Amino acid sequence: MYRCLDELDDAVIILDRDNTITWVNRSFQEIFEINDDVARGMEVSDFIVRCIAPICREESAIDRVLEALQNHQEVAHTACRVQDAGGRERWLIFSCRAMTDEAFTGMTLVRFRDITPGHDETMRNVLETGVLPGPESIYASIGETVPYGTWICDPDGAVIYISASFLELAETTLEECRCSGWIRCMAFEDAPDVIADWNHCLDIGCRWDRELRVKRPDGEIHTILSRGEPLRDESGRIILWTGINLDITARKQAEHLITIRAAQQAAIADLGRSALAGVKPPELMNITVKTVAEHLGVEYVKVLQYIPDEDAFLLEAAVGFDETQIGTEKVEGGTDSQAGYTLLSNEPVIVGDLTTETRFSGPALLRNEGIVSGISVIIWGDGAPYGVFGAHTRTFRKFSRDDINFVRAAANILAQGIRRNAAEEALMISEKKFRAIAHRNFDMIYTCYYDRGIAYISPAVTRILGYAPAELTGKMWCDYIVPSSRTVWRQAQKDLAGGESVEGLEVAFRRKDGSTAFVELNESPIIEHGEVIGVQAVGRDVTERKQNEKLRQQAFTQIERNIEQFAVLGDHIRQPLQVTLGWTELLDDRETAEIIRSQVERINDYIRQLDQGWVESREIRAFLRRHEQ
Repeated sequence: MYRCLDELDDAVIILDRDNTITWVNRSFQEIFEINDDVARGMEVSDFIVRCIAPICREESAIDRVLEALQNHQEVAHTACRVQDAGGRERWLIFSCRAMTDEAFTGMTLVRFRDITPGHDETMRNVLETGVLPGPESIYASIGETVPYGTWICDPDGAVIYISASFLELAETTLEECRCSGWIRCMAFEDAPDVIADWNHCLDIGCRWDRELRVKRPDGEIHTILSRGEPLRDESGRIILWTGINLDITARKQAEHLITIRAAQQAAIADLGRSALAGVKPPELMNITVKTVAEHLGVEYVKVLQYIPDEDAFLLEAAVGFDETQIGTEKVEGGTDSQAGYTLLSNEPVIVGDLTTETRFSGPALLRNEGIVSGISVIIWGDGAPYGVFGAHTRTFRKFSRDDINFVRAAANILAQGIRRNAAEEALMISEKKFRAIAHRNFDMIYTCYYDRGIAYISPAVTRILGYAPAELTGKMWCDYIVPSSRTVWRQAQKDLAGGESVEGLEVAFRRKDGSTAFVELNESPIIEHGEVIGVQAVGRDVTERKQNEKLRQQAFTQIERNIEQFAVLGDHIRQPLQVTLGWTELLDDRETAEIIRSQVERINDYIRQLDQGWVESREIRAFLRRHEQ
């Protein structure tokens, strides 16, 4: 989070609420020759005593620094003289203040600014003259404690004094400034506007306040905040102009970096929203490469898909490259390309100058475009690399850790979008298979949610209940339950709400034509985040089975009735036969009596056969009872 401070020339320390060092910037490590690993975690007073005090030439300065840090005081300016490892003396300005951002409440920013050039000039003058500096020299010396110092002009704007460090920056001399005016003799980027503003201030005597952009001989632009006020005598007449030139280059750079990082973070958030919205990979790739190119400030960005069987990459999306190459151009793997080396190293790869790169060969795709610098990171798929994301430029560029993090974040979001799309496609294929099975299934399959009713029901419902699936979608099952089944239905719903499955539930439904259909249901609860939100079920039409059971029950009843009737009928027949047989004993005609007795015996035989059939019927009935399930 502090990486933008690495761009500053000033040495910076960040302290936590307990005055423990949490981070030091690169300039601090260079000036004091102390590694970040050594400083981090130390209590700042202990650190100052052990690491700074031994090289400081002024004990009083160390005492003031320690007092300020221990008491959490804000200090704007404390000068101290130190001796570096080479024996050279350097002058540093110490300052510290509380960090105001809500995320850093209670933390402290400590800064040491190197002002050695100004002190060297002042001390050289003292040594050469052998005379202690007078008020003017002291004023000049004080001015040199501020980078690019102070200035004094007469009422017409003619230069009286300008700090030497500012003259050195502008590559001019005090004499030249006095001859042509300090505004006119310096190479400002917007010189006409600067001159116009300065003349306006001289004309009306108003305050001078402007940022000046000065180009150094090495091409580096410095931003100088120049401010001045007219000094007036008792009559109000301007007698002098005096002001200060403050180097705010580092602040401007930090502000610029913060603006860039904020824009990058916003861009990453937008990419994340696109991925969550379900944007398909080809479109998400195009959005991502354009976003990175814009916010990283590079001409070329690409997505390469890895093809394991060929150990090569296919150009899937790009900015800056020829559009005809997208989908056709291939890049070698392994050490024959930056992308291949990125997979081998399993970490981000930064290239400063492709023409002098020794870790791998520059592929034709990059060489043909004259690419010099670049970053490449892995796009992770599901358990294996999907490919490589690269950002490149034709000019030499030193990419920072924040640049790497930005590119990596974009690649991670792209990876998430690719994995999500793959999961959705797999789910869609699975759903299609399920629907195909459900459509062919003889049983009725449905999904019903408590808040929105039936979400899906298979076509078998038309055969079972007479409704088309669309007629039941969004409806509640309870509206189609026959009153006689509502008690068992409610009990089943209670069991499902408790997370239990229900099997073999027989429910009578009202068909579309008004008749009743019996359905045997096997239901399972749908659970999300520990809460039952609906039901999945399979229903089998058992109406015919129920009708057969009814007919079977009727048959058993009829058999029972017939058996009882057979028993009664046998008794009823035997009684008249006994009477008839008795009468034969009274007949005188023996022949006739014998005929009657033989017919009675035949009838008795028939009755005995009926009795035997009755016994067998009872045995058959008992067998059917035992095996009716």
